[in-house]
Amino acid sequence: MGTGKYRQLAMGQGQADAALSMLREGAEEGHWVCLQNVHLVVSWLGVLEKELRSLKPAPTFRLWLTTEPHPRFPPILLQQSLKVTFEAPPGLKKNLQNAYSMWSPSFVGEGSAS
Repeated sequence: MGTGKYRQLAMGQGQADAALSMLREGAEEGHWVCLQNVHLVVSWLGVLEKELRSLKPAPTFRLWLTTEPHPRFPPILLQQSLKVTFEAPPGLKKNLQNAYSMWSPSFVGEGSAS
């Protein structure tokens, strides 16, 4: 698969029509389509599910969805998908940010640099 057969779209407000158009074209032409950040449009995922049921995709068509965990993500999409997970690696910066966010301003103000 060359780069000419790969399409991607970062989901967000106002991207639903573009996503459906890309999905239909990709299914017909056998492209790989990646819809990124679908957790931002979780209320639209029912439309996506219905569209997927109606497609007659080319054998080379693939749909990739990227998402963060969301309590309202439709279970049927999860059940019908091959899932690959990546978690951010632990690191000093992230751990310090998490710890700092849990401290109250008064606790931070009481600290001493000596």
